[in-house]
Amino acid sequence: MSKLPITSLALLISYSGLTYAAENSSTLDQIGNINHALIDQSDNSAIDSHVKISQNGSLNNAKSVQTDVIDSLIHQVQEGKLNHAYSLQMGGSGNETLIYQSGMDNRSNTYQIATKNNQATIRQNGAGNEAEIQQHLGSDNISVIEQIGTVHGAMVGQYASFNSEAHIFQDGSYHEAIIKQEGTGHYAGISQSGISHYAEITQTDMHNEADIIQRGETNNTTIVQVSWYNSAYVHQDGYMNQATIMQSGGGAMGGGHLAIVNQSGGMNEATVIQSGFSGSVNITQTGYGNTAVVSQ
Repeated sequence: MSKLPITSLALLISYSGLTYAAENSSTLDQIGNINHALIDQSDNSAIDSHVKISQNGSLNNAKSVQTDVIDSLIHQVQEGKLNHAYSLQMGGSGNETLIYQSGMDNRSNTYQIATKNNQATIRQNGAGNEAEIQQHLGSDNISVIEQIGTVHGAMVGQYASFNSEAHIFQDGSYHEAIIKQEGTGHYAGISQSGISHYAEITQTDMHNEADIIQRGETNNTTIVQVSWYNSAYVHQDGYMNQATIMQSGGGAMGGGHLAIVNQSGGMNEATVIQSGFSGSVNITQTGYGNTAVVSQ
């Protein structure tokens, strides 16, 4: 076991050797065999930043990089084998990243660049899971990904966005979830349990809201929201159900659509296309092989 506490005028280990940075702290704990960890706080503009890495097992790999940040925190915990974690915080203030991985061959990446008061959390328990959170040039973003089981994939991208929030939860095997947000004030949530679901949410402009819940096996949902104040909700329970919602409007004076899709059973399909001003759709299908298409 090795333990490396570092406080005030922190002694840093980097590829280039020993360097100094003001008021930063690092703690590294390793138990097991052939684990690798790198903490880089060598940028002199990183102030009051903190990194803690804990590894228990073998062949785990962790890397944390902080540059031009103030009062930021990175905490990585790895238990098991062959897990990989990478965290980058570059610019901004009050950023916080937590990565927890337990199991084997899980991989996670978090990027927070030129941002303020962000929070990125990834928790993975199982084997073969992959997760990535990207928050670029925004403020007050929150992204949380939690995956339990095997061979899940999850990605959240909040790019030039402000006050956006995204959550992904996956339990079971072989799920994939993607959330992409451009603009400000969005909310997106995906929750999947069972086997082999796919969910994707794309949001642009301002103040859109989307939620996807899928249970069972091989359900598929895609939501695309363009313009302002659109809301979309999909709940699917069963197998091989498919839902597609596309919402667009006329900017600040338009939009405002609402779409709700509930499907239970198997091989049901629902498609909603909304454009113009303030449309409302509510679709409920129970049974097998039903098809619904609504265009407004």
